[in-house]
This record gives sequence, C-alpha cells and structure tokens, in this order.
Amino acid sequence: MSLKPAAPLSTKTNSSTNTKKENEMDISSPHELTAFVEDVLNKLDTKFDVMSNTVLERMNEMSDRVDSLEASIQELVSSAGPMSPRIPSPRPVKSPSNE
Repeated sequence: MSLKPAAPLSTKTNSSTNTKKENEMDISSPHELTAFVEDVLNKLDTKFDVMSNTVLERMNEMSDRVDSLEASIQELVSSAGPMSPRIPSPRPVKSPSNE
C-alpha cells in the first residue's frame, strides 16, 4: 500500500521537484504512515495555535477600543453637566371642521 499526501495548491509547479518530493513522501509502511499523520497533526496544531493567538489578540485590541470609547463618552457626558431632558409640549389637535 502506497499513500501519497495531496499535492499543495499552487499555480507554479516544477515537475522535477514534484517528482522528488513525491518519492520522498511515499508511505509504504505503517510506521511511515504514523510518522506522516503525526507530522500533519503537529502542523495543524501549530497553525491552530497561531490562529487562536491572532483571534485573541484582535479581541483584546477591540476590548481596548471599546473601553476607550466608553471613557470618551463618559467624559463627554460629565463635561455637559446635568441637563434635564426636554419634554416636548403637546401640540393642539385640530378638530375637523364641518363647513
């Protein structure tokens, strides 16, 4: 049984390089398959960690921005002083005329 990993998605291919890589990546024993799977899982784990850290970093940045916005709004409210809300006076309702 010979398993080969999927070829990378690339528009640039070099046939001699690809053939060499394919020959190096031939999996013909259970031990090679185990090593290949472990390598793939390690790479996925690394990529997941990087993406997770990126997401957490962006969330922290957004949290800082929201905190800054809240502080700015609070400062504006405080500098405006106490203001009573204006209640609009009711407009007189015109009754329909029977002319």
